[in-house]
Amino acid sequence: MQNPTTAGAVDEPSDISSGPDSAEYRSQVQSRTLRVLWVSSVFSRGAVSMVFAVAVLALKDLLGADTWAGLSTTSTTVGSALAAGLLAGYMQRNGRTSGLSIGLMTAVVGCVLCVIAIEGELLLVFLLGMVLIGVGSGTANLSRYAAADLAGPERRSRDISTVVFASTFGAVLFPLFVGPVNAFAADLGLNERSGGMAFGGISMVIGAFAIFAFMRPDPLVVAGGITDKATAKANAVPFRRAARIALAQPLPRLAFITLVVSQAVMVMVMAMTPLHMEAHGHSDGVVGQIISAHTLGMFAFAPLAGWMSDRFGRVPIIVLAGSTLAFATTLTALAGEAPKILMFPGLYLLGLGWSFGIVAGSALLTESVGEGDRVAVQGAADVAMNLASGIGALASGVVVDMAGFHVLSMFGIVAAAALMGQSVFERRLAVARV
Repeated sequence: MQNPTTAGAVDEPSDISSGPDSAEYRSQVQSRTLRVLWVSSVFSRGAVSMVFAVAVLALKDLLGADTWAGLSTTSTTVGSALAAGLLAGYMQRNGRTSGLSIGLMTAVVGCVLCVIAIEGELLLVFLLGMVLIGVGSGTANLSRYAAADLAGPERRSRDISTVVFASTFGAVLFPLFVGPVNAFAADLGLNERSGGMAFGGISMVIGAFAIFAFMRPDPLVVAGGITDKATAKANAVPFRRAARIALAQPLPRLAFITLVVSQAVMVMVMAMTPLHMEAHGHSDGVVGQIISAHTLGMFAFAPLAGWMSDRFGRVPIIVLAGSTLAFATTLTALAGEAPKILMFPGLYLLGLGWSFGIVAGSALLTESVGEGDRVAVQGAADVAMNLASGIGALASGVVVDMAGFHVLSMFGIVAAAALMGQSVFERRLAVARV
C-alpha cells in the first residue's frame, strides 16, 4: 500500500494545510474532491445525455429501420462495462484522478468518430464511437465511488448522492439544446445529428480537464486504497471471483442485484423512448424535453435519496426504488400512443427509481464488502449492470418492433417487482445470520 503522506505530497494543493494523517486533512481532501466531482459531473453527464438524445436517431438513419436501433445503447453499455472492468483495476493501482481522466478523454475520441461516421454514413465507425462514448459514460458512473473513498459511514450515501445531484444541471439542460445545436450543424452544411455529438465531445473535454487538473491529492491514495503494481498483480481479483464475493452474502448480494436491475430497467425503457416518440409525430425538441425530464428524475433528488438512505437504512430505500420503477413502467406501458401526459411523468419516475436504487445500492455495496476487495467488487457490479442493460437495450428494439413499447414496459414492471421481493428476502436472511 502506498503511504498517502508521500503519494499525494507532490500534488497537495495550498488550501489543504493540516497533517496528512489527521482527520482534518482527510476532511479537507474530501471537500475538495466533492467540489471537483461536482464540476466534472455537470459536463460529463450532460455530454452523455446530449449524445443519447441524438444517437438512437442517428443510428436509425444509418440503418434505415428501427429494429436494431437499440444497438447504439448496446454499444455504449459495452463501453461502460469495459470502463468498469478495466478502469477499476487501473484505479486500484494508480488512483482515481488518472483513471477518471483517461476514461472521459476516451469518450472525446468516440464523439469525434461518431461525427465522422454520421457525415460519411459509416455504420461500423459509428458503433465503435458509441463504444468509446460508453467508456466515458461508465467513467462518469464510477466517479460516484470517488465520493465514497473518504466519506464516513454516516455520510456515505449523502456524499455519493451530491455527485449524482450535480449531474442534474448538465443532464437536464444539455438535451434542451439538441434542437438548436442540430439546427446550427445543418446551417453549417453538416448532417444535423453531428451537432449533438460535437457538443458532447467538447463537454467531455471540460469534464476530463476538471478531474485531471484539480482532483489532487487523489482521494483513493489518501484513503490508503492504492496497491503497488506487483502486489496488485499477485492479488488481482478477476470478475468472476469479485462477483462471487458480492453474491456470497445477503447484503452485498442485494446491493449487486439492485444496481443491475435499476440500470437495466432504466436503460431498456429509455433506449426506445426517442423512437417511440418520433414514431408518434414528436419532434427532436420534444424528445429532448422528455430526456430532460427523465434525467431530472435521475439526478435532481439524489440528495434526498442519500439522506433517506442514511436516515432510514439502505434496504427500505431499495424497496422504494423497486416500487418507483414499477409505477414508472406502468405509466409507460399505458402510453401506447406516446401522449406527453404519460411520457413525461413515466420517464421522470423511471429516472427517480434509478436514483434511489443507485444511491442506496452503491452505499450498501461499499460498506458491506471488505476494504481489500471493495474496488474490485465495485468494478464487477458496474460490469454486470452494464452487461445486463446492454443486452436489454439490444433486445428492446426487437421487442418494440415485434410487440410494441407497452410490452417492453411490462418487462420492466416484472423486474422491478422482483427487486422488491428480493429486498425483503435478503433482509430477513441477513437478520437471521446475525
